[in-house]
Amino acid sequence: MKYLNFAYRWVGTTLFWIFFGLIGLFMGFVVFPLLSVFVWDGRKRQVAARKLISAAFSLFVWVACSSRLISIRVTGMEHVDPRGGQLILATHPTLIDVVILISLFPQVDCVIKEAVTKNPVLGISVRLANYISNREPADLLDSCVQRLESGASLLLFPSGTREVNGQPLRFKLGAAEVAVRARASILPVALSCKSQMLAKHVPWYRIPPSAPRFKITVLPPIAVENLTTGDVDQRHARYQVNDALVSLFDAELS
Repeated sequence: MKYLNFAYRWVGTTLFWIFFGLIGLFMGFVVFPLLSVFVWDGRKRQVAARKLISAAFSLFVWVACSSRLISIRVTGMEHVDPRGGQLILATHPTLIDVVILISLFPQVDCVIKEAVTKNPVLGISVRLANYISNREPADLLDSCVQRLESGASLLLFPSGTREVNGQPLRFKLGAAEVAVRARASILPVALSCKSQMLAKHVPWYRIPPSAPRFKITVLPPIAVENLTTGDVDQRHARYQVNDALVSLFDAELS
C-alpha cells in the first residue's frame, strides 16, 4: 500500500502541475486580456485582477487538498484586519507558500520578481494586479512603505527566499526596515510543512514519502514599538525588530 500511495501521489502531482499550467495559460491569454479590455478604471481592474488570482489559487489549493496530495490546517484568521494596513510577514519553506497565502489574503500586496512581469503568461496578470516588482531594488523599500501608508496590507517573506529545512532562520533586514519606516502593524504568519515538498533546490517531481502537511498559524498583530527598546534610531531599530521576529518565529515553529 505504501508504494501504491507513493505512485498515486507522484502521478497526481504530475497531473496537478499540468492542470496548474493549463489554467495559467487560460487566465493569461483569455481572462486577463478580456479584463484589461472591459474594465477601464485602474482601481476596479486591480481589485478584480487580485480576486481572479486569489480564486485561481484557491482552486489549486482545493484540488491539491481534495486529491490528498497535501493537507492544510489554518488557525488564527481572526487576527486579520479586514480594513487592511497590516504588514504580513510569513516564513517560506516551500515554493507554493505564496499560492496558499494569496488564496487566504485575496487583496494583499506582494513583491514579485522582475522576470515574472516579463513572462508572456504571468506578466499581464501581475501588472493588472499592480503587484510590486523588484525591478528597481533601490526603490523597492520605498514602494513597500508607500503601499502600507496608503492603507494596503503587504505580504513579505523576511527570509527573502525559501528557508532550508533544518537550518536556523535567517531574515534579511528589508522587512524589518519596512516595518520601522511605515510604523506598520505586523501580522506574523508561521508557515511550516512536514514531509516537505518543493523545498529549495528540490525539483517538483521529487515528492516526499508521505503527503505534505502544511500548518499555517496567524499570530496576533504586533506594533513595531513593542519590538524595540528605548529611544533608538531607525538603523538600530530595524536590527532589534529583525532579531525579535526571528525569536518569535523560532519559538512558534520549534
